[in-house]
Amino acid sequence: MASEDVFNGVKTMSILLNAYMSAVGQEIGKERALTLFTKTCEGMGTMRGMMTKKQSDSKQFDAKAAWSLLIKGLKDSSGFTVEVLEESPQRVVVRNMRCPFYDAAAMLGMDANAIETICRAGSIRMADAAVKQLNPNLNVRVQKFRSAPDGFCVEEIVEG
Repeated sequence: MASEDVFNGVKTMSILLNAYMSAVGQEIGKERALTLFTKTCEGMGTMRGMMTKKQSDSKQFDAKAAWSLLIKGLKDSSGFTVEVLEESPQRVVVRNMRCPFYDAAAMLGMDANAIETICRAGSIRMADAAVKQLNPNLNVRVQKFRSAPDGFCVEEIVEG
């Protein structure tokens, strides 16, 4: 099954990334390592958003268009399992049920608070930077962060 292979591949790379972040954090301090990680993720998100905008025929992007063009594809290519709870031009809300990044961090023994910190500093900032290239009034937010591996996150793209 292709989606299982994608999930496992992303999880494996995430284990490597988290181990690297831990080693760098020990060398230069956790706060500095996290700051650099955030900067990297924001840069990657900005690039992805600019590329998507350039390749699109549309010139106006609402939350629904940003979800369809950018975030949905990112989720699909990373092995996430999501359920759309709400989808309108002003707001898209999804339940993120299976996350290779969370599973990788949990396998390394990280607690939910540490995983949430990394997620908000990395993946969410990357997605937010990407959608802002499409429409500077859009924001990506976490409404609810999972508290256990079998839990789920609720994330949104919202205008305003």
